[in-house]
Amino acid sequence: MSRPTRVGIVGAGPRVLVLLQRLSAHAHDAARELEVHVVDPFDSGAGRVWRRVPDPLLWMNSRAADISVLPDASVTGLTPPVLRGPSLAEWVAEHRADLLHEAAGNHAAQAELLDHGPASFTSRRLASRYFADAWVRTVSALPAGVRVHRHHRTVLDLTDDPVDGGQVLHLDHGTSTDGTLPVDVVLLAQGHLDVRPSPRERRTAGFARTHGLAYVRPGYTSEQDLDVLPPGADVVVVGMGLAFVDLVVRLTEGRGGRFEERADGGLDYRPGGREPRLHVGSRRGVPYRSKIEYPVPADLGLPRFYSPRTVDAAHGNGLLDLRADLWPLIAREMAGAHYRELFRSHPGRTTVPAAEFDEAFTRAEWGSAELDELVVRAVPDPADRFDPSDLDRPLDGWWGTSGEEVHARVLQHVEDDRARRSDPRSSPDAAVLAAVLSAYVVTAGLHAAGRLNARSSAVDLDGWWHGFFSYVASGPPPHRLRQLAALARAGVVRFLGADVHVEADPTPGAAAFTAGSGSGPHEVRAQALVEARLPAPDLEWTSDVLLGRLRDRGEVRAHEVVDDGSRWSNGRLVVDGTARLVGRDGTPHPRRFATGAWVSGEASAAAFARPGTDAELFRRADRFAAELLRAASASSGPSPVPLSTPQGDRR
Repeated sequence: MSRPTRVGIVGAGPRVLVLLQRLSAHAHDAARELEVHVVDPFDSGAGRVWRRVPDPLLWMNSRAADISVLPDASVTGLTPPVLRGPSLAEWVAEHRADLLHEAAGNHAAQAELLDHGPASFTSRRLASRYFADAWVRTVSALPAGVRVHRHHRTVLDLTDDPVDGGQVLHLDHGTSTDGTLPVDVVLLAQGHLDVRPSPRERRTAGFARTHGLAYVRPGYTSEQDLDVLPPGADVVVVGMGLAFVDLVVRLTEGRGGRFEERADGGLDYRPGGREPRLHVGSRRGVPYRSKIEYPVPADLGLPRFYSPRTVDAAHGNGLLDLRADLWPLIAREMAGAHYRELFRSHPGRTTVPAAEFDEAFTRAEWGSAELDELVVRAVPDPADRFDPSDLDRPLDGWWGTSGEEVHARVLQHVEDDRARRSDPRSSPDAAVLAAVLSAYVVTAGLHAAGRLNARSSAVDLDGWWHGFFSYVASGPPPHRLRQLAALARAGVVRFLGADVHVEADPTPGAAAFTAGSGSGPHEVRAQALVEARLPAPDLEWTSDVLLGRLRDRGEVRAHEVVDDGSRWSNGRLVVDGTARLVGRDGTPHPRRFATGAWVSGEASAAAFARPGTDAELFRRADRFAAELLRAASASSGPSPVPLSTPQGDRR
C-alpha cells in the first residue's frame, strides 16, 4: 500500500490558508491521499503579522468589505470542489450576536462590533478571529484522505533525504524523537521576517547607549518596546508609511490620549500627559495617501496606454527598463484615467468636448509641449490637472523659510489630501488609483514573463516601484490622517519635511540626534530616534535560522545584479517561474518552493482577495497547489505551469 503524499509548509498566514483550500481540492480531484504539515509558532490563518494582539487600537488598512480569504461566487476557474465563504464584513455581520456575547464587559470591543459595517476598518484583534474561523472552516471541509497536521514550532533547517530525494524539516521541538519531519516537498511562506542589525544600526544603537539616548530600529511596531521613549521627550521619527501610523497610535491613544469630535465637525486631541513630541519626516516628507472613501470607477477601459500590447508597440520584445521605458507609459495611463473621469463626471470643469480631448491626448507624445498646451486649454483649473511628479513628491521644488512654515505646509497637505479622498468631486483621484492598480498587474506580468532588465528586476521592482505603489494605493484609513492632523495642531507631532537627514551629535553634556530636511533651514535636537519602517528583506542579514543555514550552504541566493561595476541586490530570494527556490549555482531545487514578502518580485503581492472581483489570488493558489503536488509525486506529467499571469489582485 502506497503512503500518502506529504507536503510541508513553513508559515500559517493567509496565503497558506488559501493554498490549503486548493491543495485539498486537487487531492480530491486526483483521488490521492495527502498529508499537509503546517509549521509556524504563530496563529493559524493569521500568521505573525495578522495574529491576535491585545491592542484594539491597531487596525487593518483595508475596508472589511475588501478582505476575504475564501472565494465568493465571482471567483472562476478553480479546481472543484470550491469552499466558498464570507468576506470579513459578511463574517462579522453573521457572527455579531455571538461576538457581542463573548465581548461582554469589554466596551471597546462591543462598540466596534455594534458599529462594524462593510466600510469599517476592522481592528486586527477582531480580524484575527475571522482568519481563525476561516482556517477552521477550511480544515473542517477537508475531503476524506486529506489531513492537515499543525505544528506550533519553528523550522531550524531543511535538508535533502539522501535515500529518496525527499525533504526533511528540522524543528526546534519535533514530532519525532530526533526533531525531524520528513515530507516530499516544502513551501517556504513565512511572510515578514526579522533581520540582524546592520552596521549602521549597530553604530546608532551604540551611540544611543553611550550617551543615554534612545534608539528604536526598524521593526514590527506592534512588537516593539516603546517604553524607551520617555514622556515629553523630543523624538525624531524617520518614515511616514504604515509602520509610522501604528507608531503614532501607540504613543498617543496608547498612552492615554483621546480624540474629541467638535460641534463644527473638527477633531481635537486631548493629551494624556505621557506622549513624547514626535518630529517626523521621510524622503517624500508626507504620509502615504489615505484610502479613498468613495467608489473607485470600474469602467475606465484599463489597461489602455500601459499593457503588454502597448509595451511591445513602443519597445519591441527586448528587455525593458522599469524607469526609462515603462514609467512614461505608466504615467500616461494614470493621466489618461484621471482625465477620462474628469471629463465624464465633471464636464463643467472642462472647456472642450471629451471626445476631442481624448483624441488629442492619445495622439500627443507624453511630456510634449503639445500635450501641455492641450491640458492648459481644456482644463482651466490647475487643481484639476494631473502631474505625476506632484503626486509622487509634493514637496519637491519648495523651500520653507522656517520650521514653522514647513510644518504648516505639510499639515495643509495632509488635510487637503484627506479632504480630496473623501470628496466625490475629486473622483479623478480614484481613477488614478485604478490606473495604478492596473499598472501594478501589468508590471507583475512583465516581470513574470522575464521582460524586465536585470537592474529593474533586482532593484527597482521591489524598491522604487513598490514604494510608489504603496504610497498611492496602500495607505492608511482616512480617519488616521484626520487624527494625524489633530495631533499636529496639538503640538504632539511636528513635520520636518522631505529628504530628512539625521546625525549623531556627541557634544559632551549635550549629546543628541539632530535632524533637518531638504524643505527648509530648520534643525531639531532630540533625545531619541525611531526608524518607523519594517525591516527590509535581506538574505545576507536575516536572523531567521532556516534561511541563514540554506544561504550558508548555497541552497538559496538573493536577487542581485552587477551594473556599471556596482553590485545591486534587493536582498530577496530568487525563485524560478514555478516558484522553485534557486541556489547559488543558478539551479532550481525540484522540491523546494517559496512565496511571500521575502521572494523577489512579490513585495506587494496580495495576501487577501477583494470580493466580487474574480480575484486572481485564488487561481494562482490553484496553480501553485497543482505544481506542489506534481513535484511531490515526481511523476512525468505536463510541463510546469508559471504561477504568475498578466492578471492579478494586487493591493
